[in-house]
Amino acid sequence: MGFLLDFAYLLAAVVLSPWLAYRLCTAGRHDVARRFGVDLGEPLRASIWLHGSSAGEVAVLRPLVAMLERDLPGTPLVISGFTVTGLAAARKLYPHHRVVPLPFDLSFVVARCLRRFDPRLVVVVESEFWPNLIAGARRRGAAVALINGKMSAKSYQVHARTGVIPRVLRMLDLLAVQTEEHAQRMRALGVQAARLRVTGNMKYDLTTAAADQQQAQQLRRTLGYAESDVVIIGGSLHEQEDDALLDAYAAARVATPDAALILVPRYPADAVAVEQRARARGYRAARKTAVDAGREPVPGRDGVLVVDTVGELGRLYAAADLAFVGGSLFFRGSNKGGHNLMEPAILAVPVLFGPYNFSFKETVEDLLAADAGRLVRDASELAAAVVALATDRQGRRALGVRAQQVVRAGQGATARNYALLVNLLRHQR
Repeated sequence: MGFLLDFAYLLAAVVLSPWLAYRLCTAGRHDVARRFGVDLGEPLRASIWLHGSSAGEVAVLRPLVAMLERDLPGTPLVISGFTVTGLAAARKLYPHHRVVPLPFDLSFVVARCLRRFDPRLVVVVESEFWPNLIAGARRRGAAVALINGKMSAKSYQVHARTGVIPRVLRMLDLLAVQTEEHAQRMRALGVQAARLRVTGNMKYDLTTAAADQQQAQQLRRTLGYAESDVVIIGGSLHEQEDDALLDAYAAARVATPDAALILVPRYPADAVAVEQRARARGYRAARKTAVDAGREPVPGRDGVLVVDTVGELGRLYAAADLAFVGGSLFFRGSNKGGHNLMEPAILAVPVLFGPYNFSFKETVEDLLAADAGRLVRDASELAAAVVALATDRQGRRALGVRAQQVVRAGQGATARNYALLVNLLRHQR
């Protein structure tokens, strides 16, 4: 398989050479050399190699890495990322470990990296099925495991036709997947049931309450909200979502004068335009940096707070009574959709979200199955849901409690996966 795959990769590289040249130039020469297995640092002995593609997959490894550090302090850890953002996240999160770009999946490149790192265990996250990496690791006697595994219906159809990935999946010693649905697809591709485990979604283990009740109440007072106010927050808002939420807020103000609004654009640079649109509707709007600096008074219930700071969204969710999580109301691409619903849910804040939730599909399904979240298909449904919950204190609190229960019930996947990995290690050299 190695020779045929190398030929296919090289043929694809020729066809895509202009785009690849651009990507290689923007990635930086040093990272390109390392993807060819050059300048990887001093040789390691009996390491554990963990790989995630993007920033989210790299981050999901954090509790697992902490467990390995605690129990195997003398074992070298290699963390690899595929995307530029994934690699940047790995460097930030794991500064004390060997962080490398995922090597090109050419058999001779992979072999060079495996010789350098000498892994006894290779762990890949979600759907990183690199054939030469997995086959090469197995040839060297390393165990190979998939954790937080998943496979979409579309991917299953492609893999069932081509046959390459099914062969790769059958090489894995362990496939710990998020749901039974993913397990069924992998069994249909020929994976032995004895190697499959349904262990849950590790993303739930990254979720902790950003503030306790006392801190939340203090923040509400600082922002000028009374205990009786109904604070509506829109988190990680993309284009047009602020307008939709302003419409919903206007409707809520008609239903109850206690409604208040916080808008948090996904990109702080958008805050100026969001503030201008709120003022164009007649609201007294202020950006949080101006409020923090004392240049503007807190708008409180009678205005709109526009957040242009970074890293505060979790705390602000804690101060809210109702949350809409953005990036989900309008189509932005087939592989884009939604942001972290678990941040407000863990705080027992009732959560609304749009129909485009590719990035958090499993969480959406869990929330809807437990009647713990509200799916709104367009701006008019968003307005109706905001009004309904803003005027129903008991209903929104019950919805928030159910959302919190969903997140708490989903936690523990990391510990379950860690136990399975430790069992694999016991059978290695």
